[in-house]
Amino acid sequence: MGIINRTLDESEQQESLKADHQTVVNTNERFVGIVERACVIQKAIATCSGISGAPTGILRVNRFGSTSFLVGLTFLIPALGTSGAMGALSLPAAGATSLNLQKDDVVTILYGGGTGAAATEISVDLVVKNIQDIKTWY
Repeated sequence: MGIINRTLDESEQQESLKADHQTVVNTNERFVGIVERACVIQKAIATCSGISGAPTGILRVNRFGSTSFLVGLTFLIPALGTSGAMGALSLPAAGATSLNLQKDDVVTILYGGGTGAAATEISVDLVVKNIQDIKTWY
């Protein structure tokens, strides 16, 4: 039986795609999650430890295995001991079509920051909100 999304509390309508990446260097692209159903990106949160240089990230969505697009702008990933996790990282304004995700989209993060940018671990949390009233899993 499906869950009727509109009857849930606002916080229950949101879900989180979480990823932890070890030994990240400049130009690495790492997996964040596969989207289970149509949704909208609400927030991106990131932090890292074992930092060298100034690692950055940008979200990329791969659709249908052949099309991809970037979501927002490049953002700095703050060090855990300095700033803690930082949210709302350079995402487009609410209503932008690049925030819309379709079922089976693959979300990745492309790391950058120059040749000296690296981290021993980076945690990324992508908060999404379902846009359909009935939530179904595969």
